[in-house]
Amino acid sequence: MTRAVQIADRWHRRTPPADDVESCKKCGTRDYPYASADHGTEHRWAVRWRDPEGKQRKRLFRTKPEAQKYAGELKSSMDGGTYINPATPRTTFREVALKWQTASGIQHRPATVANVDRSLKRHILPTFGDRAIGTIRKADVQDWVTERAAVLAPSTLEVVYGTLRAVFAWAVGEYIPVSPCDSRGRADRVRLPSRTAKEVVPLSAAQVSALTDAAPDRYRAAILLTAASGLRQGELFGLEPRHIRDGEIVVRQQVSVIDGKGVHVAPVKTSSSRRVVPVPQAVTDAVRAHLDAFPVAPQLMADTTDGNRRERKVRLVFTTVAGEPVQRSPWARVWRKMMGGANKILADRGEEQIPAGTTLHTLRHTYASLLIKHGESVKVVQKRLGHASAAVTLDVYGHLWPDSDESTRAAVALGLGALIKAQSRAHTNGNPPESTEDNGNEVSDHSG
Repeated sequence: MTRAVQIADRWHRRTPPADDVESCKKCGTRDYPYASADHGTEHRWAVRWRDPEGKQRKRLFRTKPEAQKYAGELKSSMDGGTYINPATPRTTFREVALKWQTASGIQHRPATVANVDRSLKRHILPTFGDRAIGTIRKADVQDWVTERAAVLAPSTLEVVYGTLRAVFAWAVGEYIPVSPCDSRGRADRVRLPSRTAKEVVPLSAAQVSALTDAAPDRYRAAILLTAASGLRQGELFGLEPRHIRDGEIVVRQQVSVIDGKGVHVAPVKTSSSRRVVPVPQAVTDAVRAHLDAFPVAPQLMADTTDGNRRERKVRLVFTTVAGEPVQRSPWARVWRKMMGGANKILADRGEEQIPAGTTLHTLRHTYASLLIKHGESVKVVQKRLGHASAAVTLDVYGHLWPDSDESTRAAVALGLGALIKAQSRAHTNGNPPESTEDNGNEVSDHSG
């Protein structure tokens, strides 16, 4: 519905404020001849309107053309349903971000909430926090990206930028008409630094064996299980005895560390990560032998796997010497010693050393490479690893699938054999190619 937008001259009025007041000879008009109490103030013109909620609003301007331009834009936005309260763009980015966190936090896992909070506090709010959200432009966002690129890795910056973009997207329609992160095409998009793709290099069987031999007794079964199942680190250290079946590992939870809240049992990364991974019977036998050697000590921990936080006694399969959950920093120290011992074993055996930068996650890559090497399809590898889509699997492991040059050539030769031979003879003899019609070896139609 069209809404009335009025432009008013604040300097003048229709009737005199008192009987002895004369009309304004200098700038009064026929309809508004008498000077008002605001006559001579800086802002002569006012745009007045009622917003969609029925509230009376106004905005002041120095010149009439400025007021007319604003009134036209205002009327267009109200008629088109894109009206934004002029007061809300002056709300600070910090206020909007806090409201967004409150609104979206219930949908996110605790670890995600903690990561978002860290991104805002460390990287986003120092630049945009005190600025009115309606004043932030695409150029400001691009400058911020360029500045952050000097201190953050491209993959990390991509995650932090995703938080910034999510806040702006949530603010559209309430605080701003459009997001400065949006673009109409490639030409005007915010440009992030490109990520250098690193090809996954799996470990050899000899290297995995050396790691297993070098591992402390408490973690030897963990190394074997990771190489045989491809579990993520959090999934591995979140296993309980009930998740170990004959020839199967049930993945339903992980251990997670939240800043200021300690270690707790959390949901797995995505719904696709909930899976049952088949493993050789000898692997689950090794895990049960580990449980005999290192009996489970139940410990009271927070559990958020069902979306609600509750305390329960958790029986973790793999723990520290003190019986506590395995966390990243202590594990990193154990892993460094394990790597040193494994490389010493490999040197004594005359085998290739484990590359620097190898982590427990590399065993997940090794597991994936074994599946691919032995002919498993993309969908099967995706399912075993718990990836959200086959595209993710191909992005990470596509280079590990064997080249199929010869099979490609054979397929083309089989399907187009008669045509290729005819064309080849024609070019060799300088004669038109013979027709391949009614030839039993011709390319069949596509009716099937």
